[in-house]
Amino acid sequence: MALIFDAKVALFETLKATVPTGVQCTFAETGDTARRKSVWLGATTDDDLAPVAMRSGAKPTNVTGYVEAHAVVTTPGNPIDAERSVYEIRDHVKAACAALNANLASVPGLLDVRPESASVESTETTDGAYAALTVRVRVRGRVYQ
Repeated sequence: MALIFDAKVALFETLKATVPTGVQCTFAETGDTARRKSVWLGATTDDDLAPVAMRSGAKPTNVTGYVEAHAVVTTPGNPIDAERSVYEIRDHVKAACAALNANLASVPGLLDVRPESASVESTETTDGAYAALTVRVRVRGRVYQ
């Protein structure tokens, strides 16, 4: 469904406008790998399409899908700072979802956008500390077919 993609684009535009200076924000994982902080949007899935009514004409369908937001932070030698930084980026993803919820009319049919889960991995390497974040964002809407 285009609804999930349209919501992903709106989430990206909102996120791009709100991430702090120094955090590279890209639509896909094609950014400058030399950056110490970056966030991008990953997989998009339509998990659930449920007809709402049986009637003639355009039929409403509830759509639920997911968009993954990923972030990576590399810091010189301090895994605590790296992990703290990805949690700060997670908060920006949450804020972007809230901003999109405040302006649902920007995507026709959109009902709700919210972070559903997050996972963080961190490690120390010879190049410094590294932390990676994945936030699963649930997108719900209704389309007419």
